[in-house]
Amino acid sequence: MALTEAQNIPSLTRLLDEKFCVSITDTKGTITYVNKCFCELTKFSPEELIGNTYQLISPSFSPQEVYEEIYHTDTQPFVRQQVIKGITKNNEPYWVRATIVPVVNEHQITTHYISIDLDITLEHLTSERFGATLKVVHNLESALDYSSVIAATNAAGVITYVNSKFCELSQYTEYELIGKSHKIINSGHHPKSFFADMWKTIQSGQVWRGEVKNRAKDGSFYWMNTTIVPFVDECGKPYEYISIRSDITARIEAEQALESALQNDFRTTVKNLQNAIFKYEADATGQIFITLLEGQICEKLGLTSSLLNAKGETNPFSEETLRNLRPYAYAALDGEACEFELEYLSHSFIVYLSPVLQNGTVIEVVGTCVEITERKKAEKLVEHMAYYDALTGLPNRRLFESKVNEGLTLGINEFSILYLDLDRFKNINDSLGHFIGDEVLKAVAERLTSCIGPNDIAGRLAGDEFVIMLHEADSNRVNEISLSIIEEVSNSYTFKSNEVYITPSIGISRFPADGEDYDTLIRNADTALFIAKESGKSTHRFFTQELNNDLIEKTLLEMDLRQAISRDELELHYQPQYDMKSGIIMGVEALARWNHSTKGVISPSQFIPIAEESGLILPIGFWVLETACKQAKTWQEQGLLSIRMSVNVSILQFKQPTFVNDVLSVLRKTGLDPNCLNIEITESMTTDVHYSQKTLQRLHNEGIHVSIDDFGTGYSSLSYLSKFPITHLKIDQIFLQDLTSSNTAIIKTIIELAKNLSIDVIAEGVETEEQALFLSTLRCDEVQGFLYSRPLPREETEQLLQLLTI
Repeated sequence: MALTEAQNIPSLTRLLDEKFCVSITDTKGTITYVNKCFCELTKFSPEELIGNTYQLISPSFSPQEVYEEIYHTDTQPFVRQQVIKGITKNNEPYWVRATIVPVVNEHQITTHYISIDLDITLEHLTSERFGATLKVVHNLESALDYSSVIAATNAAGVITYVNSKFCELSQYTEYELIGKSHKIINSGHHPKSFFADMWKTIQSGQVWRGEVKNRAKDGSFYWMNTTIVPFVDECGKPYEYISIRSDITARIEAEQALESALQNDFRTTVKNLQNAIFKYEADATGQIFITLLEGQICEKLGLTSSLLNAKGETNPFSEETLRNLRPYAYAALDGEACEFELEYLSHSFIVYLSPVLQNGTVIEVVGTCVEITERKKAEKLVEHMAYYDALTGLPNRRLFESKVNEGLTLGINEFSILYLDLDRFKNINDSLGHFIGDEVLKAVAERLTSCIGPNDIAGRLAGDEFVIMLHEADSNRVNEISLSIIEEVSNSYTFKSNEVYITPSIGISRFPADGEDYDTLIRNADTALFIAKESGKSTHRFFTQELNNDLIEKTLLEMDLRQAISRDELELHYQPQYDMKSGIIMGVEALARWNHSTKGVISPSQFIPIAEESGLILPIGFWVLETACKQAKTWQEQGLLSIRMSVNVSILQFKQPTFVNDVLSVLRKTGLDPNCLNIEITESMTTDVHYSQKTLQRLHNEGIHVSIDDFGTGYSSLSYLSKFPITHLKIDQIFLQDLTSSNTAIIKTIIELAKNLSIDVIAEGVETEEQALFLSTLRCDEVQGFLYSRPLPREETEQLLQLLTI
């Protein structure tokens, strides 16, 4: 559809200003209007944009082509949508999803075009990054498939994946292999103890290597040099095994051919073999000399027997390499079969030495050399994937635990474990997206590495949790390092023009004082981290047994609190709220009390924080609301003085999407008039202005009173206070406890502000005549506190109301 000029275009753009980038052009593509969002996105001012065309910000975008397509596609102009890439004034790219709407006059002639754009830059970048990651993964998979025989099995040994090389060698199809075990290719050559040893190794989380003879589908045999890498879960239990194999059938067959040709000249036979074949002897002085060296590997590397027999600098192997080779060479001359790996000119080889005996005496040694370069690369890749975090490159949980246990085995006298967690990291993922969140994690990993010494180890456990093994246990030194880590990690990060701030919390345990094994040290560091989080975040704490005992006690208290409602251990006390002029009770505040069946009365200062942290505040808060409303209705039915019932709600309750509906449901169930209910919220709950305004307006429309508790201690903007339908402000008792000049000024300001906004004021925590007199002179509306009455059980509250009713 098109817009007509009769429609109020400025009104439309104002309506869209808060969510979209809006621009208007004439039929020639000249920009005639841009809104604030459009300027903020492009970094151009309105003066720089108006009078220009879109070529200024999007050189590849042709408005005339789009306009002509809009007009000629149909007999009537229509709306066009497309994704457009633009360049900001700072030469930074951005992407928008544009909806282009033609504007026609009363003669159905198009006069302008409106473009309504939605910024999708983060979405586009995330999509690009995901595509690049998929390409890397595909390339890795292709490299492995090209170089090696790959198979994956689950913990029970059932095959879950095979590559094409596996199918080619075994002559089975993927469909025939998936869901089966490796028994399908068992040749029967190896004893049961061979596979028992293999399973024992990989089930313990260790890598297994060996040579296995297999049977193909047609009954033929083939040999595989096999490496099996177990992948373990957080508990150290293997859940998957990846096997990397290379075909060594040719080498085995060559060795078998050698055995039958040892007494003959087999130089012609072995010359064309892919692998290297060699023989050597020792002279009377014990010096080793090569008597045969053939094979295509030798030709490729330019190796000859004369070169290998040369002494000094003319020998292609370094002196260090020769020193490493001599023990194997002489062991074979003593009659021991040997195998070892050799690195030469960026190539990897496996060498097998077989002594040749005659009348019980070694007369020479026959060796084979097989290139395993691609297999070694594949093994290193899989091993890196198994031991290092894919995002940050830091050691993962498995490798970190291995390094700590290695230190314990080597007898390190003392060290510290630092357990680090990023404060409110979820907010970054939720607000800026996982792309920025991942960039933050990588940047944090780099900063952690820069803060520790060369012998220390930093690892990533999971999510935003990092851990450090610090070769230091002196409390003063560990304290200094922890503070430097907090300072470094807390510095700002910039990603795609987004400035991001994150702070860490750190828990510390020390060996051997806080534990003598990995699990104990990690658990105690985690306990210290929990305490650091409770202490206000962006700090660090050392583990102590006292902290651990407190945490255990808190955990047990939480377990009991979960049963408090069902055990009927919770009850409400009610503190009266008096009108300062008349002295009449205007209402009561319902306060939860916990009378534990064995521990007695538990202070609200103990169990309310636990309820909020654990989420138990939701069922407890609903119980308080329903019980208080039911009690207020009961008192009314008894003919007692009709009063306002005030109920505190937590921020978790207030943020529930069903909060208002839950309140209305309780009122319907109990029959209490909405005008008799007052919901008390804290000032900090109003920081989300849009949500708070919508929620509070719904409560107001139903006739429910709303008051802001602890006013003056939060951080909400006063500019929004007039927009909220608030009936009362409650002055926090902290200002009354010490009537200094600063506190009295704050109280006066709050009361004056409330009067100007026609909002009543309740002062809580009034305990002395001096406080009451001071509030009276300021014309405070209502008061509550021990000077007038402590919170009363239900029976005593009823007696008070009965006296006032008479």
